[in-house]
Amino acid sequence: MSRKVVIGLSLLLAIGILGFFIYRILVPAGPILDPVNNPVRDRATLSKDFDESSIEKNPQRNLYWGDLHVHTNMSFDAYIGGASTTPDEAYEFAQGKEIEIFGMNVKIDRPLDFAAVTDHSEFMGELYSVQHSDAPGYYAAMAIYFRSIGLDTVKMRQMFNRAAESVKEGKRTHLPFFKGFETTKSAWSVILESAEKYYKPGEFTTLAAYEWTLGAAAKHIHRNVFFRDMKVPDYPVSAIEAGDENALWAALEEFSQGGSTVMAIPHNSNLSLGHTFLDKTPESAQLQNKYEPLVEVHQAKGNSEVHAKFWQNDEFAGFENYAFDPAMEKSYVRDALKRGLAYEAEFGVNPFKFGLIGSTDTHNGTPGNTEEWSEFIGNHSLLDYSNVTRRTRDWILESGSGKKVYDAVNPGGLVAVWAEANTRGDIYDAMKRRETYATSGGRIKVRFFAGYDFEESYDSYDQMVEEGYAKGVAMGSDIAPKATSSPQFIIWASKDPEGANLDRVQVIKAWYNGEGVEEKIFNVVMSDGRTMNPDGSTQPTSATVNMETGEWDKEKGAVELKTVWTDPEFNPDQKAFYYLRVLENPTARFTLWDQIRYGTIYPDTEALTVQERAWSSPIWYSPI
Repeated sequence: MSRKVVIGLSLLLAIGILGFFIYRILVPAGPILDPVNNPVRDRATLSKDFDESSIEKNPQRNLYWGDLHVHTNMSFDAYIGGASTTPDEAYEFAQGKEIEIFGMNVKIDRPLDFAAVTDHSEFMGELYSVQHSDAPGYYAAMAIYFRSIGLDTVKMRQMFNRAAESVKEGKRTHLPFFKGFETTKSAWSVILESAEKYYKPGEFTTLAAYEWTLGAAAKHIHRNVFFRDMKVPDYPVSAIEAGDENALWAALEEFSQGGSTVMAIPHNSNLSLGHTFLDKTPESAQLQNKYEPLVEVHQAKGNSEVHAKFWQNDEFAGFENYAFDPAMEKSYVRDALKRGLAYEAEFGVNPFKFGLIGSTDTHNGTPGNTEEWSEFIGNHSLLDYSNVTRRTRDWILESGSGKKVYDAVNPGGLVAVWAEANTRGDIYDAMKRRETYATSGGRIKVRFFAGYDFEESYDSYDQMVEEGYAKGVAMGSDIAPKATSSPQFIIWASKDPEGANLDRVQVIKAWYNGEGVEEKIFNVVMSDGRTMNPDGSTQPTSATVNMETGEWDKEKGAVELKTVWTDPEFNPDQKAFYYLRVLENPTARFTLWDQIRYGTIYPDTEALTVQERAWSSPIWYSPI
């Protein structure tokens, strides 16, 4: 064989080998799913030596505002939607600092007291490879394509649909360029380091957290997972590895046995097609009761308290009623709370014993971005960052349905907790005991106690609170029976300083009658001297909104509403729960602000005003 032929063959071989290596870089063998140990370790750094007991405690508890549902560029759907906000920037935004979103400088006027970045555990490792040049898989073709998306909405939709297919039942898998759980560990470390960096005990609290996301474009069965401290697993378990709620709870059980203190909070039950609150066995009821003390009742993709289709006698049920078709009664929190009473009678444990929270589910890394009147209200990346996109873009979760962004979204909610101090331990413990409430985005103040031997009324707020704790229990608790006595309920609400005056406070009651669960709504205290009609109803507020300027009525309504209430239909032999719904007078909705500021015209079916509200956690009663 001639020397030229040998050289030629050698060159061909070298080119072939080089081509193979280039091919393997662009299209790596994968996904790599080799098991990696996942022990619980103490990841505390800056907070490691801090003594939380050095923070002054208030036994009557302080009110703290937060957002426990926040996505950044470490979440696959936020990233492919154009979000560039880092966990660091999200925590800075929560504290009132200005950050840049799609070329705009944005900030909130009222900083939060606590927040948690809850990026999706699904594809967390892949996102790390996409964004870090020293990570394995960075030069894979799909990773390069991810980075090329920029603000190309066509590519965004293609990648979203592909990712959504990967997490559907029966098809759950990591993306082809996934280089193993070491990349997930690296991504998780970025999130944990950010939480440590911004934790300022007594001033601003962060929590280690992530989202477990089962189902993407349909049948949301989602949970946010929270840790009390930095004793956390090496990487978060996703719905790809833990493919149903029982598998998630088993993972949380393993974390607990390893030293974690952990809980999960379901959200978007309105989009779950009935699967958030599945039927229970005694075993699954125990696990859900143990690990899920709270539920998110309101966020940017709709409200999950009730739906007007199923609660036609509830005049306020038609609030942000976005749902997948067909809407299902079992998707809603009030129904779950009611079913919980029946399960408790059957199993001796209530799997749906939920306190209530709200949050944003921002996919811009903008926790607390909830004000209807803000010029930047979007929480869904490019889909709703402007009046034009809100009005014209197709809604990504139901592509081809004809639904637009405005059909589905609202600015989202907030969570309020009554805690002794602003530390991780105190905030988490308040969540665990359910001393929390939700708002639709504003900052209405609410207190709710049940007990015996209260005064008929209280002129002093401090005395009211002291007696609430001394003679009773707070929202989220159980009230013990007392022979020959009906429990009393201390009810207090104060307006959001920047919002409208209050319209009314309602008590929502449900009880188990031995065969099924019934419910009733009581209008217990109303503004403007209104009284109850014989049927329990009351006149609607006469407060109005100026449709030309967006200004709301500042004369009508109440700054404060309070009462000590006794259930006129109390039956000491029936299990029951009670929670509050506090309503503001009407204000301009984001749709009206778009109309006033930009001339945006929405369909006649779209609401232009809104009655913002708050929902307390329930108080449960059980007979002797």
